[in-house]
Amino acid sequence: MKNIYPGICLFFCFVLGAQLPGAEKFAKLITAETLKEHLYIYASDEFEGRETGSEGQKKAVNYLRDFYIKHKINPGDLDKDYFQPMTLQIKRGNMGSVETENVVGIVRGSELPDEYLVITAHLDHVGYGRNGGSRGDITDQIHNGADDDGSGSVALLEIAKAFKKAEKRGKSPKRSVVFLHVTGEEKGLLGSKYYSENPIYPLENTVASLNIDMIGRIDPTRKSENRNYVYIIGSDHDSQDLHNLSEKTNAETMNIELDYRFNDKDDPNRFYYRSDHYNFAKNGIPIIFYFSGTHEDYHMPTDDPEKIEYDLLENRTRLIFHTAWNIANRDERIVIDPKEKEFEIEVDKLDNYSGTYGIENFPLELVVYTKNNKLYMDVMGQESFELKAVGVDTFKLEEAGVELKFNTNEKSVNFKQGVFQRVLKKLK
Repeated sequence: MKNIYPGICLFFCFVLGAQLPGAEKFAKLITAETLKEHLYIYASDEFEGRETGSEGQKKAVNYLRDFYIKHKINPGDLDKDYFQPMTLQIKRGNMGSVETENVVGIVRGSELPDEYLVITAHLDHVGYGRNGGSRGDITDQIHNGADDDGSGSVALLEIAKAFKKAEKRGKSPKRSVVFLHVTGEEKGLLGSKYYSENPIYPLENTVASLNIDMIGRIDPTRKSENRNYVYIIGSDHDSQDLHNLSEKTNAETMNIELDYRFNDKDDPNRFYYRSDHYNFAKNGIPIIFYFSGTHEDYHMPTDDPEKIEYDLLENRTRLIFHTAWNIANRDERIVIDPKEKEFEIEVDKLDNYSGTYGIENFPLELVVYTKNNKLYMDVMGQESFELKAVGVDTFKLEEAGVELKFNTNEKSVNFKQGVFQRVLKKLK
């Protein structure tokens, strides 16, 4: 973490300027009571766990749309109401072709309407856990997903309502704020991936993305006794400016403990790669991922609304609103840190790596292929991943912590993930 000298950082935070005016009275509109009211509906059995493409998920997106209509929050620039429809090919659980949608609302900026802050939460969960979603063998009970990510979904609604109330009072944000509820997160971040490839608002004009995923509980593995915390992931990965703004905002408003326990990209839990902010980050957009940790009910039928810590959900949601307010209203857009030059590989060499790799009588098979002058990998016929060149004959799949080093003379590849390592031969 970069906050090595907290005293110095705090000093500069206050020198750099105070919380931009007007936010406090609108933040107070976000209450534990309203969050609880939403969540007892959104994570009820009626929604049947909100599995992507299911009838329960359709009820969820209609609930979100009805909220935006009720509060007169404008839809995104879409042809079909608040919905961004898509057809997903879902390999997990062999679900096949699924019709689903993101939900998009917006409060327009008053001075810089063509610059966008995008706030995300995923609207789906794992249904009955039948398609690889449950941690156990329970595949006939509704997984309500109150924390995952009912907590983020209802937080996003209340943040949107607070920005809309500010607009009505003549305090419109300078930049546009987009409220993006994404589908298919549990199937591989598919809804946010679709948005990043089919953006409603230009990615080059997207100044930052704040992602909310599981902010309603307490991580039982935390050593600190301070329950008023939130995990911050990614704030300093692409923009020290965003990180400083985040720290300053918290110090001047909610004063929550900002815990960077999982911030390292190489953390073995790989949380940085496991939620929807990643599809913005890999496109060069600064992000913050807000998270309170997993627990015994994670991806289980017992993740229910009565287990949410609503006072903490209120505090965390208000912090995200304050941070969004400062990003949207300050004079300058978030400054992106200079990037190190990426390793470049000659495109005509990519076909040398293509093929099917495996070991006889060993359950690991990789299919490596080229597409659009990039190298991709399928694992066991399931997910497709783009590989990033990091050295001579060497590629990484950062999301999974995988490194592949090809030996074209031996027609083999060294597969490494953590301590696991195997040499796979080209089978065809």
